[in-house]
Amino acid sequence: MGNIFDVMYDVLFQPKMGMRVIADKKNISQSLIVFFLSLLIPLWALYFGLKASSGTALVHLVIGFKIIASLMLWILGTAVWHLIAEFFGGRGTAVGLFSALGFAYFPSVLIVPLWVFAALLPANFKSIMMALVALLILSWSFVLHIVAIKEVYQFSTTKAVLVLVTPMLIMVLVGAVTFTFISSALIQMPMWL
Repeated sequence: MGNIFDVMYDVLFQPKMGMRVIADKKNISQSLIVFFLSLLIPLWALYFGLKASSGTALVHLVIGFKIIASLMLWILGTAVWHLIAEFFGGRGTAVGLFSALGFAYFPSVLIVPLWVFAALLPANFKSIMMALVALLILSWSFVLHIVAIKEVYQFSTTKAVLVLVTPMLIMVLVGAVTFTFISSALIQMPMWL
């Protein structure tokens, strides 16, 4: 494995090979650096945006919450996806997945220069371009998550997508069952309550 810049280049332009090497080498320190850069650079831009528009009272709270929530999502996501991948017959390691997923957040670094570019556009196109940029970055990161799972566990693309979306499908199913149960219980309650 080369230096961190070589790895980032591979993740951006040869993601399959890059994720496979990251998963094999399990370099957690490089993954932590990339994850925090990917988190802090957009937050830095958000800090100045919120500070200019709504004062400083909530800025620190929003940024602190975002850092803790993103870190928890990375750790818990790794644990849940690793368990599901093992149920699907995967043979990779949780540390390999943790390392690869840290690099999957890297495209969010690009949101700052792309939003600066979008801000220079005429007012009619500005909000549309910013929404498109956000959608592009989210989609790119989603694809890198799929590639990471695929390369860590040597899955097909379909199986990797299933591993990634299974927690969301379970949450939707549990929410639907809970809603149905509560709704039917409320309907059967006497009207005088």
